[in-house]
Amino acid sequence: MPRPLVVVLLWLFALPALADRYENCEKSWSLTATPQRIVALNQHSADLLLALGAGPSMIGVAYLDDDAQAQTQGRYHGVPVIARQYPSAEVLYSLKPDLVVGGFASAFPDDFSGRERLLAIGIASYLLESACAGHDQDYFGHIRRDLLTLGRLVHQQQRAHQLIAALDADLAAATALSQGQPTPSVFYLDSEVNGLASQGRRGFVGVLLKAAGARNSLAAIDHPRLTVDSETLLVNDPDAMLLADALWSPASRKRRRLHSDPVLSRLRAVREKRLIDIPFTQLVPGIASGRTALELARRLHPGSH
Repeated sequence: MPRPLVVVLLWLFALPALADRYENCEKSWSLTATPQRIVALNQHSADLLLALGAGPSMIGVAYLDDDAQAQTQGRYHGVPVIARQYPSAEVLYSLKPDLVVGGFASAFPDDFSGRERLLAIGIASYLLESACAGHDQDYFGHIRRDLLTLGRLVHQQQRAHQLIAALDADLAAATALSQGQPTPSVFYLDSEVNGLASQGRRGFVGVLLKAAGARNSLAAIDHPRLTVDSETLLVNDPDAMLLADALWSPASRKRRRLHSDPVLSRLRAVREKRLIDIPFTQLVPGIASGRTALELARRLHPGSH
């Protein structure tokens, strides 16, 4: 066998060994080198990467949810904002990323920006575990796995372990604050644009509220997403309301709706001013989830600290 051919064959056989293999969404993927050109699709996936110290390797972030200033300035913590929502495949390809990280399944549509299509042209991808099809309700476990996997891929394993320790400490502190306290019912208002959008039993907010010593007032409904009308919410009459503060549905606009609507203004939580505003990206599984659980515990159990 000619020597050049032997060299080529040896190189080809060595490729799988050189690749950094990782599990994500119950599938095995590979990354051939430490990523140097990372694109984050969704703000909370960018936040997780930034917390891991991957900022210098990030070349773009898309789909900001609650940072209007960054949207206007075109930079998010120093990283260029490449699109208001998801970038087109052409824009994504032009950036020549070596790793694309998405926060929601919608980040990877079944077209030229799909994960298999990206892999075929040498672009690795990662979808936060909480967005994988068929995921279980262990949302904090998903966050830990995201940190461990992405921490390994960007060579920040120690930082990943530190962030997991901080998450666990915040969750423990939230539990301590709510220990022996009443369990308030909380209605989560995601958006008021087309009805009162919320979450049922299988949504992350219910898990977050439980960690804060509270309960989702719509937990009896076995759906991750749902919409209720004003009269149904009045019958539900929660102890408090959690308002997502998002660019497409600001908490200030939600408050105006609640106070001006003849039905919603009769809710105890509205009359007694038990409305809690939280940025949208802190209400999805991510790097801020432990801190958010602790903040909610403090707000919902003011007499315990």
